[in-house]
Amino acid sequence: MTQQITPQDTQKVLDLCSGIGGFTLGHLISGGFETVAFCEINQYCQQVFSLRFPQIPIIPDIHDITVESLARIGVREVDGIIAGLPCPDFSLAGKQKASQDERNLFGEFKRVLRQVRPKWAIVENVPGLLTAEGSEFFRSLLWQFAEIGFDVEWGVFSAASVGAVHKRERVWIIAHSHCPRRDTSWNQYSPSGANSAFIGSTNAGNSQKHRLTNSVDYGAFSQPASSRGDDGLSTGLDGCLLTHAGLTPWMCAATIPSFNRLTRSQVAALTPDSQREYRQLYAEYLAIRRQHKQQLMALGNAIVPQCDALIFNRLKRILSQQQKNA
Repeated sequence: MTQQITPQDTQKVLDLCSGIGGFTLGHLISGGFETVAFCEINQYCQQVFSLRFPQIPIIPDIHDITVESLARIGVREVDGIIAGLPCPDFSLAGKQKASQDERNLFGEFKRVLRQVRPKWAIVENVPGLLTAEGSEFFRSLLWQFAEIGFDVEWGVFSAASVGAVHKRERVWIIAHSHCPRRDTSWNQYSPSGANSAFIGSTNAGNSQKHRLTNSVDYGAFSQPASSRGDDGLSTGLDGCLLTHAGLTPWMCAATIPSFNRLTRSQVAALTPDSQREYRQLYAEYLAIRRQHKQQLMALGNAIVPQCDALIFNRLKRILSQQQKNA
């Protein structure tokens, strides 16, 4: 009997554009994976890692990721790469410049894939990735995965599907080494909950041109629920979260403290010691505001761990199938 993938068969993971570690938290929920290095340029997020994962090394810039740079920090084995690549270049709220945007890191991601040569990769981004440049960017991305030798499965999941009160729809891409006897059940896979379904797959191999051309049929995509203005709740419940007795104190506790500023004449009327104390207090207040802004930005960009835990569970099924076929 062929052995199944279990948590004891630990997969070594390189976490790119790591944010505050939502991707890694997701595979910790799923089990069977170990992050061996982070890559994150934001200094606040690096501080979060230093507290949350002090034992895992960080390479700040994705442009510096090479086999040699990984070896220098003790990483000589990588089974898979996970990446929450920057989304402003694909966001519907922006200009969707995609390949013309200097923030687009898919080229660097492809370079790292070619150098490190993992067995699998998972990418997360906004749904605008599917439609950027008239859908040609995503079509090209599928071709690039196929050229490297990966089969690809992709779809859209919402945070609401794992119990969140907001949608936060995201595209998830699973790329894995070619498996001749593929389990195709993933094409219909949908976790319980609203607005979640996997919608496509491609195969590397002799028939990849035919498969890619037919798979990227965007007219067949179901319309995202968010575009219909449907949040899954009755309009009579709108705003209830803000007045819920159990939530209000918790939400208020997350706000920054107020600071009663003095006018110049009021400051001048203080004693020298009081003036120094006032300026010190105001400096501390500004520091708290900056910290709060960084926290909001980090949380706003973060991956929902419960969502990618589902993706990792699917990946484990793929790896088990590959073991059976080996």
